[in-house]
Amino acid sequence: MKNDSSMTVSSLSDDIDQDPINDLFPDPFTALPPSSATDYSYNYFTQPLVQANYPLSLARSRSDATSLGTFVIDESASGTGGAHIIDDIHESPKRHYELRRSLKTRHIQMIAVGGVLGNGLFIGIGRIVANSGPLGMILGFLITGIIVFSVMVSFGEMVALIPIAGGISAFGSRFVDDALGFALGFCYWFSLAIAIPTQVASGALLLTYFGAFDPSRISPAVMVVVFLLIIILINCFDVRVYGEFEYVFGQLKLVFLLVLIIFMFVMNRNGVTPQPGKSTIFPVKFKFWDSSLSPDYGPFRPFFEVSDTKHITGSTGTFLMIWTAVVQSVYCFSGTELVALTAGEARHPRKSLPRATLRIFFRIFFLYMLGVFAVGLNVAAGSNQLPSFFTPWSIYNSQRFSWIWSTTPDGNCQSGTLNMKGFANSNSSPWVVAMQNAGLCIGGAVTTCCFMFCAWSAGNSFLYASSRTLYALAVQGKFPRVFRRCTRQGVPFVSVIFTFAIALSVFLVSFPNSTAITIYYWIRKLTSIPGTLVWAGICLSYIRFYYGLRLRPDIVQRDMPSYPYRSPFQPYTAYFGLIGCVLLVIFNDMTIFIEFEWQYLFASYVSLVLFLICFLGYKFWRQTRIVPLSQLDLDLGRREMDQYESETAAELVRMEKGLVGRGKRVWRWIKIFAI
Repeated sequence: MKNDSSMTVSSLSDDIDQDPINDLFPDPFTALPPSSATDYSYNYFTQPLVQANYPLSLARSRSDATSLGTFVIDESASGTGGAHIIDDIHESPKRHYELRRSLKTRHIQMIAVGGVLGNGLFIGIGRIVANSGPLGMILGFLITGIIVFSVMVSFGEMVALIPIAGGISAFGSRFVDDALGFALGFCYWFSLAIAIPTQVASGALLLTYFGAFDPSRISPAVMVVVFLLIIILINCFDVRVYGEFEYVFGQLKLVFLLVLIIFMFVMNRNGVTPQPGKSTIFPVKFKFWDSSLSPDYGPFRPFFEVSDTKHITGSTGTFLMIWTAVVQSVYCFSGTELVALTAGEARHPRKSLPRATLRIFFRIFFLYMLGVFAVGLNVAAGSNQLPSFFTPWSIYNSQRFSWIWSTTPDGNCQSGTLNMKGFANSNSSPWVVAMQNAGLCIGGAVTTCCFMFCAWSAGNSFLYASSRTLYALAVQGKFPRVFRRCTRQGVPFVSVIFTFAIALSVFLVSFPNSTAITIYYWIRKLTSIPGTLVWAGICLSYIRFYYGLRLRPDIVQRDMPSYPYRSPFQPYTAYFGLIGCVLLVIFNDMTIFIEFEWQYLFASYVSLVLFLICFLGYKFWRQTRIVPLSQLDLDLGRREMDQYESETAAELVRMEKGLVGRGKRVWRWIKIFAI
């Protein structure tokens, strides 16, 4: 549906002489009663609601003209705070268009875990330690973690006050420019959609570690198809069922990572006996941090290796090591924003979302820091078993698919070594390399299976997040209305099926013949930058939200006890996140500034080009403008949530009080201290 330009917030007062604020907020929502001049707890919903002749599913509704079009506010629905776009407010919807608020806090946390704990930490980390050394890798993860923290607390505050589905695109539209919301939403949806097959294919290729899965006999494509079919099946279930699946998967992944970290520390002290007939290099303690023992050891690499013939030493080289670790670790943190995408399906979003956002971030951050520290202790950064950082395109483009069943370089374990443009199995994972060096071949095999499960689970979370993003774009009128259609259980099945079709088509044109593998490389690069662009858009939206909220004294303010969640050190936190994300986008590949190759230049910035095309194209088509601060829409979704909370207040009281509530609080603190 194409919105009438006369209905955009920025143009409501173009031809009217009265105060534009009065146009934005109808009478029941602009003038407070005299007795409430200083009482900010005034409930707007004490005003009578406009009755309309709609079906029972849309009873007690009213219409509002906003920057997102004409909405029918449905108190019983939950998508975008109960707001649904229709062409005409007199049109009676004949199909289901709303999500259901069925996800609990525990579900929300584990959905984010499913997206974050993929092969970035388990496989991709090998390239980081080989390029930056153990200390450089730790500093890179630390800097990236601070940037991500800035993004997440900013996003969490906006979503807590206005818990709408698809906040990534909706907040950009409402607080900055409708074109920005479209560009962020489209790029995020598209990047997640094409990331699904990359995660699943990575998981399938991990099986080539085992001789029984020789690719010449059993194509990894078979396993990819099986994994994709399971993913679409799970995502078609009721969101409560999907939430339970993700809860179990997320718990398994967290337990696996925690056990793996503990095992690495025990192994470092030679607390694990190697298998019979196998040798071990442990205990090593801090041996790999001592550069005086070998040029392959040390907290940093001896130089920053641009290519085989070009090395950069000194402070410049050290800086480049840390910065490339920052850039590459971004991929490991991608997916933390999935917490806020559940806003339209969370049972009590104002309580669950801030809690889930902070809890899952700190769990992931501390586990990541412990994990990279453990890896740096047990694997030499100069080991030839780790993948190299830079490969000239001429060499890379000449590579062909190969698989060899042989003994690992340490002579301990038999495994399949894969060489497939941009892909590798767990032989290049520092976690598995450490176990092979310890003579624990069975441990390396079990770990590989767990890696495969984590990669598949990440693809499952990506399909959920991308389908909800597409649904939100349709609700906002930025995509065809058909993508709003849901099942009776509130599953946006059209968005799910269409997104899955995109993922499947990407897989079919990219796998498994060797020529198409090059295409697959471009697809992987296309998924790297949109996440960082989305983070930058979130911080920019928050900055505008922060200053716009100060111009609205008629609604709850940040310094009031009733404010749902107040993120720390604002707006400086959001400014830091915005600057950090912009730098990550601009300098996402430092090597192209030193060793120029146009293929890598295009691959590094194709996502930015796509974003600019979406932004400028939509801006030209819809003639959008930056929304003035005084006209930001801070009501749609917030007012509906106020009434939703008042209607479910009794349920919240039962949850927080009594023996069950006290038990939950005790268990919550136990989990926090247990990470």
